[in-house]
Amino acid sequence: MRNTWQSLVKKKMKGIGETQEGLAEKLNVTQGSIAHWLSGRRKPDIDIVASIIKAVGIKSITISSDGSADETNSQLNYNKNNFYIEGLDVTANTDNGYLNSDVMEVIKSIEYDSDQAKILFNNIDANNLKVINIVGDSMMGTFESGDSIYVDISKKEFNGDGIYVFSFDRNLYVRRLQMIKNKLFVISDNKKYKEWNINENEFDLLYIHGKVMLSQSMMLKKTRLI
Repeated sequence: MRNTWQSLVKKKMKGIGETQEGLAEKLNVTQGSIAHWLSGRRKPDIDIVASIIKAVGIKSITISSDGSADETNSQLNYNKNNFYIEGLDVTANTDNGYLNSDVMEVIKSIEYDSDQAKILFNNIDANNLKVINIVGDSMMGTFESGDSIYVDISKKEFNGDGIYVFSFDRNLYVRRLQMIKNKLFVISDNKKYKEWNINENEFDLLYIHGKVMLSQSMMLKKTRLI
């Protein structure tokens, strides 16, 4: 029987003597919510999953493409025949953290069969692909909160119109970027967010972490076509 994040949490709770009531109190939620999440009857947002994992003392987990999960140690036991994508580190460009962020670092690594990965990711080198999770509704309609997105970190500069993970003036965004003349226009797919732009004299405040190639929901659609 495969592990899921829920089964890992329940095993950890049993080992440390934690109850659903105690966990609920730590997270300031109801015991009923904990029961629904751990049973799989309701799907929590990814930030809640991260809080639950942290609260029971799990440092990190590895999630495979079939939804199975394993608690990871600092040294991962890699199968050299498989394709591994590590989590995107978005802390490299800031010393003091971000004021606001459209992403959350939850997944340590994710594993694919090499043949499947070649089709899904168009032969992109695994070293250039990273995964991170969306938080919020700024790209609603394209990505949902909790979606995993796959980022090509070889695209550290603007590389044509598309969706990028980038930081600007101590804020971290997942947005569409479009170049018109000497301005970069920042566009949300959720139209309640206004379009804004980055002028040429502000480019030194911009750091592009990578270009989004695929999301979890896009990947599932693509997989069905294979």
